[in-house]
Amino acid sequence: MKDRISALVFMTLGIFFLIGALRMPRATEYGRYGAPGIVPAFFSIMVILLCLIMFVRKQRASTNSSDVPREIKRAENRRLLLASAMFLAYVFLLGKMNFVVLTSIFLSATSIVFLKRRFVLISAISIAVTVGIYYLFSHVFLLPLP
Repeated sequence: MKDRISALVFMTLGIFFLIGALRMPRATEYGRYGAPGIVPAFFSIMVILLCLIMFVRKQRASTNSSDVPREIKRAENRRLLLASAMFLAYVFLLGKMNFVVLTSIFLSATSIVFLKRRFVLISAISIAVTVGIYYLFSHVFLLPLP
């Protein structure tokens, strides 16, 4: 039963990401195959298909959930919900905010929440990675980013 609930949650999340990917620009200098939404759409479809398999399969997972303490289960469920909310917020804001600012904040926030490392170092790395991604897509691949 828990596998089916998880599958439905992530299938819904995959559909949400697919809709967001399909709303991205479809025509670029390279035609429709160079559109920035192709890769997110592909990954969204893969998530949806894998969750569909997980939903319809008949055998149970091999791990025994009774061995895991209740506190760890709660903590992991909270982390899962927080990660899902962060990704949904990122996708929702992707066309509404500057890409470099939003992605830098997103990478910093997820790293700080889940890795709990030094704020300054994580922020610097997040900004550098985001600027690198932006430069690569806009100047090398000539693909527009939202």
